Amino acid sequence: MKGALFLLIAVFFWALNFHLGKTMMEYASPNVTAFWRYFFGVATLFILTFSSFPAWSKIKANWQGIFLVGFVGLFGFIYFFFQGLKYTSKMNGALIISLNPATTLLLVFFFHGQKPDKKQAVGIFLAFIGVVYLVCKGDFNTLRNTAFNKGDILFLVANLLFALQNIWIKKYMKDLGNLNFTTLTNFCCLLGFLPLLFLENNLSIDNFPFEFWSSGIVMGVFGTALAYYSWNYGIAKLGAARGAVFLNAMPLFVALFALVFGAELLRYHMVSSVLIILGLLLVQVKSKSAQVADQSLP
Repeated sequence: MKGALFLLIAVFFWALNFHLGKTMMEYASPNVTAFWRYFFGVATLFILTFSSFPAWSKIKANWQGIFLVGFVGLFGFIYFFFQGLKYTSKMNGALIISLNPATTLLLVFFFHGQKPDKKQAVGIFLAFIGVVYLVCKGDFNTLRNTAFNKGDILFLVANLLFALQNIWIKKYMKDLGNLNFTTLTNFCCLLGFLPLLFLENNLSIDNFPFEFWSSGIVMGVFGTALAYYSWNYGIAKLGAARGAVFLNAMPLFVALFALVFGAELLRYHMVSSVLIILGLLLVQVKSKSAQVADQSLP
C-alpha cells in the first residue's frame, strides 16, 4: 500500500508538470525548459544528500546502473518524448505512452520469464481503455481519424526506454539507496541536456519572467526531485510490472489539474476515472505465485 501511495505521488506531480511546463515553454524551448527543471531538481537532491553522499568508489562500482537509468532511461525518455511532440499530436503521444504498463510487462517476461496473471492483464486493459476514453473525450470514433507518423515512432522509443528504466531501477538501486540513486541518475539526465543548450540560438536568461522561474522551481523541487524519489521507491517496492500501470493515472491527474485551472468537468472524465481506478486496483491484487515471482526478480 505504501509503494502504491508513493507511485501516485510521483504521477500527481508529473501531471502538474504538464501545466507548469507549458508555462515555461511560452518563454523557452523544450531543451532549455528541461535543463532548468533538472537543474533545480538536482540542486534540491544534492542538498538532501549532502551529509550522506556516497564515496566515489561506491559510485564507480555502480556506474552501470546509474548510467542506464539516468542517461539511457531518464534522459532518453524525455528527449524522445519532446522530439515526438514536434511531429505528432498530444493525443497520439498520450495513447502510445499509455501502453507503457503493457510494454513493461512484456519486458519483464522477456528478461525474467515472469508472466502476468489474469488479474494484472485485466487491470492493465481496463486502465488502458480508461486512458483512451479520456484522451478521446468520450468518443472512440475519433480514433478512426488518427494519423500516425514519424513522431509516433519517437514516442514508441520513449515508451520503450521508460519501460526499461522501470526494470533497471529495482535491479540497480539497492547498493546506493533510493535518495542517492535518484540524485545521481537525475544528475546524469541534467548532463545529457547540457550540450543541447549550445544548439540553442538564445541562451540569455535575462528575458525570463518570474512566472518562468517560479514554474521551474516547482517543477524541479516537486515534479523532479520528489516525484522521481517517490517513483523509484514505489517501483522498488512493487516491482516494474505492478508499478508501471500507475502511469495510466497520468491523464486523469492532468485532467483534474485542468479543472483546477478552469476547465469543465464532463461525463467522460468520470467514466474514464472509474475505469482507470478499477484497473489500478486489479493490478494490485496479486496471486501468491505472482508475489513469489516478484520477490525473485533482481
